[in-house]
Amino acid sequence: MAFQCPMKTPKRLLFVCSLVPMVGCKTAMNLISIPIAAAVLAMAAVVALVVRADGLSEEAELRLAGLRVDRHAAEITVAADSTFEGRLIVETTVVSAAGLKHAQETSFPFDPDTQELELVAASVLEPDGTVVEVGPAQVFERPSAPSQDAPGFVSTMTKSVLFPQLSVGSQTRAEWRFKQLAPSALGFSYTWRPLFTVPVKEATIRVTYDDQLPMRYDAQEPFVVTTGEDDGVPFILATLTAYAGQAVERAMLSPRDLCPKFVVSTLDSWEIIGAKFNEAVISRVEVTPEIDALAAEIVGGREGVEAARAIHRWVCKDVQYVVVELNHTGGWVPRPVNELLETRYGDCKDKYVLSASLLAARGIRSEPVLVKYDRGFEPSALPTPHQFDHCMAYLPDFDLYSNPTDTYRDLGDLDSSLSGKFVVIAAGGGRVAETPKGSPDVNRYAVSHTVSIGETGIVSGSSVMDFAGRTSGMVRRTLAATDDATKSAEGFLHAGSLGGHGELNSTEPSDLDMPLHCEGVWVSDIPLSVGRQVHFKTPTGIDIVNPLVLREFLTTQERLQPMWAAAITVSWHFEIDLPDGYTAEAPPIARSKQNGAGRYESRYELSPTGSIVVDRMLRIEQDRYTAEEYPELREILLECAIDIESILTARREG
Repeated sequence: MAFQCPMKTPKRLLFVCSLVPMVGCKTAMNLISIPIAAAVLAMAAVVALVVRADGLSEEAELRLAGLRVDRHAAEITVAADSTFEGRLIVETTVVSAAGLKHAQETSFPFDPDTQELELVAASVLEPDGTVVEVGPAQVFERPSAPSQDAPGFVSTMTKSVLFPQLSVGSQTRAEWRFKQLAPSALGFSYTWRPLFTVPVKEATIRVTYDDQLPMRYDAQEPFVVTTGEDDGVPFILATLTAYAGQAVERAMLSPRDLCPKFVVSTLDSWEIIGAKFNEAVISRVEVTPEIDALAAEIVGGREGVEAARAIHRWVCKDVQYVVVELNHTGGWVPRPVNELLETRYGDCKDKYVLSASLLAARGIRSEPVLVKYDRGFEPSALPTPHQFDHCMAYLPDFDLYSNPTDTYRDLGDLDSSLSGKFVVIAAGGGRVAETPKGSPDVNRYAVSHTVSIGETGIVSGSSVMDFAGRTSGMVRRTLAATDDATKSAEGFLHAGSLGGHGELNSTEPSDLDMPLHCEGVWVSDIPLSVGRQVHFKTPTGIDIVNPLVLREFLTTQERLQPMWAAAITVSWHFEIDLPDGYTAEAPPIARSKQNGAGRYESRYELSPTGSIVVDRMLRIEQDRYTAEEYPELREILLECAIDIESILTARREG
């Protein structure tokens, strides 16, 4: 099946079992998804023959509630050529009202050209013991979500079942049979895990395979694995019982890093995945006369890394992302470069081919990179194409990565979900690598506020924001989503205690040739209480790092899961003018805290003109912190959060 890049949020929750080959911004192979019984987002695809379980988006999975999996039984028989057939039975119980919407539908995408799919039976067992069979009117087929997004390129279908008469206590049951008719160039791979929050009474996965296949397996506790033979045919049986589900914590890593997993694979190295992908892609990288002319136009007189940067920016801006599949056997193969040049759209591997061709025209080497585009960072215990769902580029001459699918980040700027990430560089025989970790020296954000407190207590001001490294990407995307300067400002102002309205203007957010610079003016909605004294906190103003953002990362509970933060240095500067006739009293004491997780410092002073000047600096050293490292991170963030709440006081003279 084909996965869309995480840049795009799928629109509907589905309970999915997918048996499809497709293509998306994520390379494509034949894939079968056998998830547990819960809602799953219809997404677009990845690589080779895979049986996988985490079809949900991370956000959707963490919202799941009100369900229990009573039985998940998968039986798969793999032939010597790695084609397979099997059966899946999933039984769930709606344990609370929150589970009704998630249990309503079960769907199974498939490719009718290469796969066979049959719904054997589906029913609902009501709390009073009544069995309601699913009738033909509740079973229907439609083009899959990627097919709807890219009509004419993706031909996959989705068979869906709507369960009738659901109530709390209802038990749903669906049984599917599936068959993969076309072998994969990468053999057979299978990965399954429970969904993070959903309890599982029992899950069994039985893989029977031809004894000529080099099948290996790995399982994390509490999976129990047994192996043996039936009439001389080897099998692997994985069993998971009494999985309780886990509690969601704020700013967690991907559930795929945090749930127990079972994986089987016939692959013996990661490198072979890269080598096979390289075979599919390299023939499409071509310096045609049209490519050569365009590269010369884009680059002009630039050379070296600046030429590469110009090409990256052009592909970001002028080539649109769209899910594309040519046919069921060419899922890995990008479209011809001249076709890409003519249409100016494509998926991640298409963008790579166009970038690589333009770079080659200027004598710059590039290599395709396979990566997982999510908040998970642990590679699978065994080589499997399921590990990857996205393609970008590595420029070995400059040791830089290019991800033109993320149209708002420059060459070398990877967002935190792609930083410090396990990758396979698909060049030659393939090789494993790790992308650069995020650095607070590179990723910087600075904001300067000029604030005036009026006689009525209304606060007004101006804010100026500048960015370095990857920090501008999120803001560029937000600004590009609306051309309403007022809405852009209010989105930031409403995070502060005084609210506010105003206007935020910026350099063109889609123009990577120009550093992002934002300036805004604003007025508070809520006045300060003004009497003989006025007490106030430093106003938030238009600021992307505000108290609400910090609170997302603070808890007094024991942290059990690793935290996804962001390596960054944030600098704030405030100049606060008091109402006429008021004089500032002694400012708060400066704060300073430093440990292995980062550093926080603040400074308060009174200017010769009577203004209060406040400077603050927060430095976060890493993108991710383990549960054991979290207390040190909390110390730094708490120092900042407490300081932000510091009260400034001014007294009226006379």
